Amino acid sequence: MIKLSIKERRDQFLFFIGIFLFTTALLSFGLFYDYGKGRMVSKQDLADKLEQNAEFEATVKEQRATIDTAYKDIMTFDPGVQAVFLENDIKNSVASIKSNYERKAYDQRYKTFLQASTLYSALFYNRRELKGNNKDIDRLNKSLEDCKLSTRQLRQTMGSQPAAR
Repeated sequence: MIKLSIKERRDQFLFFIGIFLFTTALLSFGLFYDYGKGRMVSKQDLADKLEQNAEFEATVKEQRATIDTAYKDIMTFDPGVQAVFLENDIKNSVASIKSNYERKAYDQRYKTFLQASTLYSALFYNRRELKGNNKDIDRLNKSLEDCKLSTRQLRQTMGSQPAAR
């Protein structure tokens, strides 16, 4: 440690006080300076924003039933059933969900409808493909069992015949 005289300590103290006051004044100016009307929110802007929020909430409440129904329909859909109207109902529900985004694509909150429709569309096609694959697996397993049974019967038949000389 360097020993400082009283005068040097007083000068350093005044220097640090000056820096502290300058920094405090600069931060206060930046935080509390009125930048004009650009930062003011008018009552009309606030009312418009509240109206948009209420409209979005109403749209969400209205579409909740469609979203839930689409999910239920996707989970219960069986591609083996030849009912084209079920597939069309699911596609129409997904399109209805997506149309909410397309009406107000400029509002980022409505992007949730686009994401939900994309998710449900992928879920629908994946479930349909999965059920088809499961049916193929079941059919191939049955074919394999039939083949094993035929092989056993053939071996028994060959084993029971007298050996040809």
